[in-house]
Amino acid sequence: MMGRNAPILFLFFLFFFLAFTGSGTGDILLNGTSIYLTSGDSYGLYQGYMLSVKSVSSDGSVWLQLTENDKIVKSEIVTRDYFIYNKSNRTILSIKVDNVYYGSSEQTLVALSPVYQYVDPDLPVPDITEMIPKDVKNPVGKNPASGLHTPGEPVIWAAGIVLILVLYYILRKLW
Repeated sequence: MMGRNAPILFLFFLFFFLAFTGSGTGDILLNGTSIYLTSGDSYGLYQGYMLSVKSVSSDGSVWLQLTENDKIVKSEIVTRDYFIYNKSNRTILSIKVDNVYYGSSEQTLVALSPVYQYVDPDLPVPDITEMIPKDVKNPVGKNPASGLHTPGEPVIWAAGIVLILVLYYILRKLW
């Protein structure tokens, strides 16, 4: 009796495991997005963080500054490298300076990609399905929330897979 019901029991255990434990991506607020800023512009991130491009040098180095609720938490000059902010041995922000585009006098565009932001456990967790970062100044108009997965998406996928497998099992038994 257990042998015949084993696939169904396995599917239900798998469904409940995925539904109640979620996936490991629950801590990701920005998942590999691209941000484009000009010198002097700022970009609002989740949980009150703000990323600013203070200046760009002719050698391609970029002065990035990260603030948390108007308090500077990291300021660094980066040349086609990573800008990483760690807090309590945990990465909160990881940004790669991908490219610097030069225009006419004092017009530069900095491409930051990929950008990853992880939940800061010391701050309230935002609801990324409804919240758009505040004070966004982004000349290209990229929405940081685009491409993000809603917290319930793994549950929906798991339920859909389980439903398809159960229907397949039932149809197979009927024929």
